[in-house]
Amino acid sequence: MCICQGGAVCCLIVLNKILTLDLDADTSLGSDLIHSILDQLRQWRSDADHLFLLDVDTVPSSTWPVVAFNVEVATFMAKVVSRSSSVLTSDEWDFVLCSLVAWFQTVQSASLSHQRGPHVMALTTAAARLLSATAEIIYFAVPRSPDDFSPNLISEWQDVFSASVFEMALPLFLSLAAHGENSTWMVVRLLFVGKASTSSSIITSALTTRRTHAHLRG
Repeated sequence: MCICQGGAVCCLIVLNKILTLDLDADTSLGSDLIHSILDQLRQWRSDADHLFLLDVDTVPSSTWPVVAFNVEVATFMAKVVSRSSSVLTSDEWDFVLCSLVAWFQTVQSASLSHQRGPHVMALTTAAARLLSATAEIIYFAVPRSPDDFSPNLISEWQDVFSASVFEMALPLFLSLAAHGENSTWMVVRLLFVGKASTSSSIITSALTTRRTHAHLRG
């Protein structure tokens, strides 16, 4: 599988640029194309698992194309969740949420010095944007229009994914904030990737989730 020089990374960059533009429904990516792209990503995951930095011990600084591929995949997922989440099937949501948790597991496993390196920071930022987009949809959009989404999405998020991802994300953000001269812009970029009011609500929900699971374990 070619991921650079006209390969997967370039294709994903173009798709992400299209999704970034303020396009109307007639010119944005259709549901069939979104399903096809996600199917292709899942096939690549099956055929070339080493290219996906999902729950791995290190982020290889010497292989930037692999990091760039994961950044663009996470970016694509974030944009689809933000703009077209209602078209996602249960299996596609599982793929997105499992990838989200696994990327944070990868970042968490890196030492602090590596977490502040450009390769890990790029992946962390992309994963944080995906987390922000996912949490905003699940906490705000799904309750308003539950019939438009996978029926078990909220329960699966609460029971399986949210505690794991927030238990990794929040300490990571705090650790980055406590070290280094650039701590302020790092935290702002990582945490407040959406509207301030939305991010505040998400963080409050995350803390509540952590306390609930801690109480259940206790």
